[in-house]
Amino acid sequence: MTRTKPCTQLRNPPARHFAKRQKGATLIVGLILLVLLTVMGVSSIESVNLQTNMARNSQFNIHAYQVALSEINAQLAALNTDMSSLNQAVINGSEAQTGDALQMQPDNFTQTVAFSYIGTGLPPTGYSVDTYIGRRFELDSRAQVSSTGIASDQTQGLNYAGPK
Repeated sequence: MTRTKPCTQLRNPPARHFAKRQKGATLIVGLILLVLLTVMGVSSIESVNLQTNMARNSQFNIHAYQVALSEINAQLAALNTDMSSLNQAVINGSEAQTGDALQMQPDNFTQTVAFSYIGTGLPPTGYSVDTYIGRRFELDSRAQVSSTGIASDQTQGLNYAGPK
């Protein structure tokens, strides 16, 4: 009878020989994966910061629009009791409103309002063309968020009846 070698010795080397041949390959692969995960984490944080800034600027822009439009509505309501702004606009061509003349002045906003006299035309509906003339105005409102470039410009046209 012939003696044969056990199967483990013929086909599979012992575990200690296999470990000596790796020479740190697992460590290198692990470090590469760690670097890739770190890069992905940093890039996702930068993306979140950019999206946060975009959302904040969008909210500021919407707020500026609302402030400018609210000022126009407040000025139109004030015209029901005091039309001196329109009279000054007819005389001077334009009448700027600033400071205490503004109806709405929220914090962190710089705001201007101006009445501009455009000219004459037909009177508003319901007034006699023979007796009245239409005086056309523009009401311009600008609201800007302080210390930023975010602003909103809104314009409202007005047509008031006046005697010929």
